[in-house]
Amino acid sequence: MTPKVSVILCTYNGEKYLREQIDSILAQTYPVSELILQDDGSTDATVDICRDYAERFPQVSFHRNEKNLGFNLNFKSAAMRATGDLVAISDQDDVWFAQKISRQVEAIGQHDICFSTHTRGSDPEHAHIVSPQYALEALLFSGFAGHTMLLRCDFIQDERNWIPHIHYDWSLGICAQMGRGIVRVEEPLNWHRMNDDSACANEMKMFGKHNKPKPTYEPYLQGWGNYRRLQLTENWQRLYHIIYEGTRRPELQTAHRMAGLMLSRSPLALLQLCWLCMKHRRKIYPNGGQGGLKGMIRGFFYPFIFAYDNIQYDLI
Repeated sequence: MTPKVSVILCTYNGEKYLREQIDSILAQTYPVSELILQDDGSTDATVDICRDYAERFPQVSFHRNEKNLGFNLNFKSAAMRATGDLVAISDQDDVWFAQKISRQVEAIGQHDICFSTHTRGSDPEHAHIVSPQYALEALLFSGFAGHTMLLRCDFIQDERNWIPHIHYDWSLGICAQMGRGIVRVEEPLNWHRMNDDSACANEMKMFGKHNKPKPTYEPYLQGWGNYRRLQLTENWQRLYHIIYEGTRRPELQTAHRMAGLMLSRSPLALLQLCWLCMKHRRKIYPNGGQGGLKGMIRGFFYPFIFAYDNIQYDLI
């Protein structure tokens, strides 16, 4: 039986690029059974654009939140409306390539999530390919883009897979790797448009991290202090307790051990974590790390590099 695919697209003041994204979804070679547009209190023309598409296309529905939920809860609320067998997540300012859904439906198999590489940049001509790490050991530190995901409906609508107070796509990735797993299509299937109005850019502005110069030596010297600070946060403790308890299977023993070390305040535990990051750097470090002594050093200090300037645990 051909699986039905729902697409959820959450909006907030996205009038500038929204039509181009919706058009790319409706132009998919694989039929989209429903496109759910859900707005989170836009004050520009976004609502008018959404209503226009809902009126013209029977597979498009539009919903508007009574109050602003923030992008995490907006996506969760929209996901619970889906009726398809599979659910694809869409940002409001990207562009999907025509074969995106088709390639992912072919590849997902029995996995909870299928995602793909994607291109990222301010325009297609200058975009570069992004191939994020997705082993559970890598997901201990950060997630990968929700706008690349196709998920099983029973998985995305399971409340247990929405860990509170972290980015929704990070939570879904972690829970999938503790469940039926993740598969990646090694082909860029959408263009992630970088712009100053994106949700990521606005979050960086909120925490004063926007357009900061790229650090050099600072993470190695200052990352330790922020790592210790992050360990004291409730979000940190909640997240790694969930991972620690959910990775007791033998095939997840490395992630289980690392999560336990991340819960410990012992200096020895931190040294052991650094050693494990160095040992497994090719599947933990972004872009696979690097070979030689330089790669080993970066792998060893990855907990400090990851903790430096980190705002992932500050979400409330």
